[in-house]
Amino acid sequence: MSNPIRSISFLSTFGFVLLYLTSISSDAKKVPRFFIFGDSLVDVGNNNYLGTIAKSNVEPYGIDFTPSGGKPTGRFCNGKTVLDFAVDEFGGTCYPPPSLSLSPDDDGTLCGVNYASSGAGILNETGAIFLERIDMDAQLDSYANTRQNLISNRGGEKATELLRNAVFPIVIGSNDFIDNFLTPVIGSQKYVPQDVFIAQVIDRHQRQLTRLYNLDARFIIIWNVPPIGCMPVERKVNPQYGGKCVDSANEVVSDYNKKLKDMISDLRSNLSEVTLLYVDMYYVLSGLLRHMSDYGIEVEEVGCCTNVGPLVELLPCKQTSIYCADRSKYAFWDPYHPSELANKISVKRYMDGDEIEVQPFNIRRAMELLGF
Repeated sequence: MSNPIRSISFLSTFGFVLLYLTSISSDAKKVPRFFIFGDSLVDVGNNNYLGTIAKSNVEPYGIDFTPSGGKPTGRFCNGKTVLDFAVDEFGGTCYPPPSLSLSPDDDGTLCGVNYASSGAGILNETGAIFLERIDMDAQLDSYANTRQNLISNRGGEKATELLRNAVFPIVIGSNDFIDNFLTPVIGSQKYVPQDVFIAQVIDRHQRQLTRLYNLDARFIIIWNVPPIGCMPVERKVNPQYGGKCVDSANEVVSDYNKKLKDMISDLRSNLSEVTLLYVDMYYVLSGLLRHMSDYGIEVEEVGCCTNVGPLVELLPCKQTSIYCADRSKYAFWDPYHPSELANKISVKRYMDGDEIEVQPFNIRRAMELLGF
């Protein structure tokens, strides 16, 4: 005959263990899929498949990107992009692949999809000087196709659940100014007033964000335009500023950023059950440049990787480019893009910063509220 006390003890212990394991399971953080939209700041290889001069699938791009063993992938950086670091912060085990690398029936269930394309803008005509690129409207078209594949493969209810628990980062808008409005000689600035141009961009972007919401996006993170006047390329083509940040360019994007922030606030009020974050990349990167010595950065006026010669010095790096030995000393990797270190520093502010850096609260707080 079994000992009743021992049996009760066993059952109690078993129940406790079961309860403990259940609590661990319920407390486990979910790792979302990422559906990424944007330009070269977050492109991970879509332009490898396009007929464009805006490519980064050659060395020395990717020299510090550990997952590829230091080989180029199509990222416009020496290492990780700002969203690579963000995926890391969410506990992701893989980075969303470029959409053009996937089969037409892919549904993004592995870890999401990256639709970003170098040269892309909010406006369809932006970046025409690069030839082929995937503008924001076309990126949304690709996402709509991914969503339809997901519905076909998983059913409408499961697809909606997955997407409403995904993250939708958007890093776009810089090219609408660098490679459209402010482009020397052919820029829209020559024939369109600044307030009219900005209104056009805001109106188009509002419609794009609303469309994304209607396609089941419920956690959308929107980065504003960085201080493009501080990019090495802008300093180079505006020698009258003596190598300093180009105030006139920064003033234009500051005007845009204010209107973008207001537009997002309006959307937040008008759309139900959505988390819309406004990330102030302009403020964060400006602060990094002002206090770069705090991070061991010594150089901001030129990129680590440069081409030698007139005009070519304004182009992305190529195999014959020269580059610095110590990338940690540079704020910029090439004439246009921040270094991996700058991206890493910035992401910490986006994740844990105050309401000046991210509104209405930082990404970490959003993760907690949404159960990530």
